[in-house]
Amino acid sequence: MSLPTFMNLTRPPPSTPWASPPATSRRWGCGRSAAQSCRPSGISFLQTVKKADMMTTQNNTKQTEKGANSMEITYRMQDGFQVPNLLMPQTPEVHLGKYAELRRAYLKKRRRVLYTNLKTSGKLTEHLAEIEQTARKMVEQTMARMAQNEGVTEALKATDPLRWTGLMNNLRHSAEELVLSDLIYS
Repeated sequence: MSLPTFMNLTRPPPSTPWASPPATSRRWGCGRSAAQSCRPSGISFLQTVKKADMMTTQNNTKQTEKGANSMEITYRMQDGFQVPNLLMPQTPEVHLGKYAELRRAYLKKRRRVLYTNLKTSGKLTEHLAEIEQTARKMVEQTMARMAQNEGVTEALKATDPLRWTGLMNNLRHSAEELVLSDLIYS
């Protein structure tokens, strides 16, 4: 459905010609609102509002500068309002494991500002992938170091496999506890 060009695209027209302006009316140079007598004579209030709306519509299509990047913002009509067409940056599909999901849940629940900043900047997936990789390395290195200190060797695995399995499970849980406290929940 196409709208006629004479219709106001930013808000629906008032139902009566004497309807009051919206609560966010523009202030004029004399310190009074547009409805008062500081506007130039010969111009009606509705003409002034239409002219201001046309200027706003023209300004909405200008390019905006953000840092070194410039982009043009486009709008779509939704329920009589112009809504900007904004999309999140596309991120590559990355498999996130246990530690990344734990970190995401922690950030979402306890560190909302950091979570929102990472998500809106498009760096959340990168951060979670880095946490996952670092946590896995830390668990492996800690388990190897603790196994060497405790005397859990391949010889023990060959002679008493159940004891070796129990000791390795204990070492893995201890290493994961260290990683969770030092890396995930910090």
